[in-house]
Amino acid sequence: MADVALSYNNIFSKVQTTLPSCIQAQDAKLLTEIFPTKVSEAIKHCLEISVRTYVTTQIIKGEHTDLGLITTVTKICIDGVKGGLCSPTLPVNVLSDSFDMLTINQCLHLFSFVEANVAVWKEDIFFSHCKTAVLRMCNDLLRRLSRSQNTVFCGRILLFLARFFPFSERSGLNLISEFNLENVTTFTNSEATDQEMKDENDTAASPENGVDTSLTNTLDYTLYAKFWALQDFFRNPPQCFQKPNWKMFTVYANDVLEAFTSFKLDSCRSSSEISKLERSQSTTEPMEGQSEPAEQYFAKYLTNQKLLDLQFSDSNFRRYVLLQMLILTQYLTSTIKFKTESLSSEQVEWVRKTDERVYGLLAETPPDGPAFVNIVKHILKREERWSDWKNDGCPEFKKPALKSVKEEPDVSPSKKKGQKRKLGDMIRDADAKKKMVMGNVEMTRLWNLCPNNLEACKKSERDFVPALETYFTPAIDQITGKSTVKDAEKLVNDSNFGWRGLRLLACRSPHFFTHSASPIATLPEYLTTMIKKLAKELPSQHQDDQGVDEEEEKEDPGVLEESAADVKDEDDEEDDLADRDEIGPITTAEMRVLAENLNKHSSDAWKTLGKKLGFEGDEV
Repeated sequence: MADVALSYNNIFSKVQTTLPSCIQAQDAKLLTEIFPTKVSEAIKHCLEISVRTYVTTQIIKGEHTDLGLITTVTKICIDGVKGGLCSPTLPVNVLSDSFDMLTINQCLHLFSFVEANVAVWKEDIFFSHCKTAVLRMCNDLLRRLSRSQNTVFCGRILLFLARFFPFSERSGLNLISEFNLENVTTFTNSEATDQEMKDENDTAASPENGVDTSLTNTLDYTLYAKFWALQDFFRNPPQCFQKPNWKMFTVYANDVLEAFTSFKLDSCRSSSEISKLERSQSTTEPMEGQSEPAEQYFAKYLTNQKLLDLQFSDSNFRRYVLLQMLILTQYLTSTIKFKTESLSSEQVEWVRKTDERVYGLLAETPPDGPAFVNIVKHILKREERWSDWKNDGCPEFKKPALKSVKEEPDVSPSKKKGQKRKLGDMIRDADAKKKMVMGNVEMTRLWNLCPNNLEACKKSERDFVPALETYFTPAIDQITGKSTVKDAEKLVNDSNFGWRGLRLLACRSPHFFTHSASPIATLPEYLTTMIKKLAKELPSQHQDDQGVDEEEEKEDPGVLEESAADVKDEDDEEDDLADRDEIGPITTAEMRVLAENLNKHSSDAWKTLGKKLGFEGDEV
């Protein structure tokens, strides 16, 4: 025991002495030099106590604490855990000790470091050991915070826990659909006198308070009591299944919705007026050293009867209440595993009509009412999916496994499970079966569909180009009058049809490359001219529909703006070319005769012939 005590004291003193150097270098390497051998669990425990003691006694100094030193020590501990020097819980314990000794404002800044390193806490080396410590640290923080004054900080902690724990973590799930029955809303049980209400409204609506006097339409106590009594149904929805409570809920809800309908909101009215009066009614003072904001956020609205007029005129307040109504009605009509009661058909019909009414009021509530309605519907739709997930027992979310492609038959059957085949063996087996190995199962399958890839490309089923007759028949019917279509709806006026038509003509029509000196006009006119030519050449079913005489061709000149004479000349030229015999290269004897004739005229006649044949001057 004495040796252990000496060993502990030795380790404690060395760590206390070495930590400042580690902090300055921002590296845990100096700590590892203290322990030349493998670090045991006992040594890790000693090191943890030493580090935590150093942080609580040497770094944390009240309001003058340097938060950067705490984050640096935490990073050193993280590196130490990865190096096998520290226990996995040490970084979280350092942070937990710090949160316990710092002010709320300091905790707010230090928690940013915790949020930024959520990926570190989720690593395998940390998560299983630290998840309980992280949850305890966050719960201790939440107990210190006020939900009304530190609303944003509370929300950040809850969001961090949602990111840190997996969806299927049992500790974060409300498995049996319990409600927070402690969230009780209290309101005035006795009606204020007329004189009190008058005096308070006059004060609230005075120009000194900056509140418009048009907002002081006093609502009676009956509506006030019904309005705030609805919060009890929102707090505990299952009580709506009891007959007396259901009747009370429907009456109160109808009266409140009717009041909202009669209170039309001004799109330019701000909620600053309501916030200003609520601050005057609130007993909470701003914290020391903190200036009062221009608009204060209230996590829970005040229930003073004198505020109801202004609250009914606040668009945000109205949205919160109407959204509560939608959440409640969705619960009443949803299928939930632990909900034993259900509504009758008449009650379901009332819920449906009420939902429509609520959505209508939300759409009328400025600003951007219709957009807000779409967002609410989307959120509630997603909530249904979460409810179904909980009904299924909250199964763990896993990435879907990739569909395994069936292995090629060229894989050797003697391959052992888990043993990777050698590349040379795979190539040898593939060559024996006249196949190619592409390094990927799917690529190998596609490559070996046909032994000869060039032959596969020439197969008839890979010819996707349509025949001229198939593609242009509808357009021919439109031009020849066989089908009655407005000019604007004709296929020749469709740019997509025209582009594909030009591609097809270039591949399969001799008319596409016909030479002409006429200028090009529009694409529809050019297609019309080409389709008329095609109609003459296509099978006989189009011969009777040609309806294209010389007069029509003159009226419709086409892209090339050809006259009937030009078309006739081109046809004659084509006929002459067709009647001629095929002409081949001149023979040697003909070449000698040609040379003698050129020499008879002049010695430079061959140069003239060269120019006629298209040779340039330098080439001659």
